[in-house]
Amino acid sequence: MMRPSVRGDRAAGGPAGALLAGAILIGGLMLSAAPASATEAEVLGGHEGWLDRMGGGIRELGMGNTGTASEEAMPAAFWNPAVLPFNRQTTAGVGADIRSLSRNGGFLGVQGRVAANMGFGVGVLNRGDYNVPAYDRDEKPIGTARPQAIGSYLGLGVKASRSNSFGAAVQWYSYNPDLGGSTGNVNVIGIFNLGWYKRWSNILKTGIVIRNLGINRDLSADFDQTTLTNQDAQGFERTASDFMPKTLVAAVFYTLTAWNRTFDLSAEALDYQLKRELFVTDANFHTQALRLGADWHVSDQVNVRAGMDQGNLSAGLGYALPWGSHKLLFDYAIVAERGLLTINPFAVGFRFTL
Repeated sequence: MMRPSVRGDRAAGGPAGALLAGAILIGGLMLSAAPASATEAEVLGGHEGWLDRMGGGIRELGMGNTGTASEEAMPAAFWNPAVLPFNRQTTAGVGADIRSLSRNGGFLGVQGRVAANMGFGVGVLNRGDYNVPAYDRDEKPIGTARPQAIGSYLGLGVKASRSNSFGAAVQWYSYNPDLGGSTGNVNVIGIFNLGWYKRWSNILKTGIVIRNLGINRDLSADFDQTTLTNQDAQGFERTASDFMPKTLVAAVFYTLTAWNRTFDLSAEALDYQLKRELFVTDANFHTQALRLGADWHVSDQVNVRAGMDQGNLSAGLGYALPWGSHKLLFDYAIVAERGLLTINPFAVGFRFTL
């Protein structure tokens, strides 16, 4: 980890840097001030895109699911493809997350620079359940369902200057509720994420990402979901159209030094638009969220982490094991959901610098 320089301290501490950081954090929440009409508020949980909202990466999980403005984010193709040109080494990572109520998750990623001003990354996220009792229409048990959602991301980032970059990622999303036949299945490719990243100094970095954009006039990430199979629909399959909410993320990553130790502080403001339209001003169709994270570099090898994601608390540990000219990094996280209602201590990941 590069220590902050005196020059960097002055740059980030100036009025312009402080105003910009505040503006980015507030920007994601501004939509909540839009006047609401006589509409009823939409519920975020009733929309697809929960894989996207759960995040990915064990290091990031320990920091409250904050990775949008971090150069170590894994997989960056998901978090913010614009950070890819800032990866100094090629890194491969894998992790698994087992939670209460038979829930499972995981990630896989490879990323690094492919040119002096360009980075490329591949990421895969998984979320699902491995033990859900299933019943037929007469409420008779028919076995166990294992619904799974998988998101695959191809990301490319390009530097516009030494400290500024832009990136884009294309997503392939599939969901199989394991209900028999193809009922409930989703399979869509062509969802895009766009990102921007700015390194203002060694201690202040910012990022903005817009996720779940589609190729249509409203830039809506639409998809079709099978509602009835051939057998149930008398020879015809029936489908319903739905969409993934557009997501705006504004993030700040701040590094400070105290007691001869380095601390990384991260914050992310999120806004979910719960309508297909290009943009809606009614606050009832927007939901906001906040994520906070901290990473204490206890030594060159040991990290201690903590975070908060929309009321869920998390903590984590990191250990870097030198491996010749490479490093094997171990990440661990524990998550307390809904306050302390459920404690999930089984989240482990590995990253290896090639």
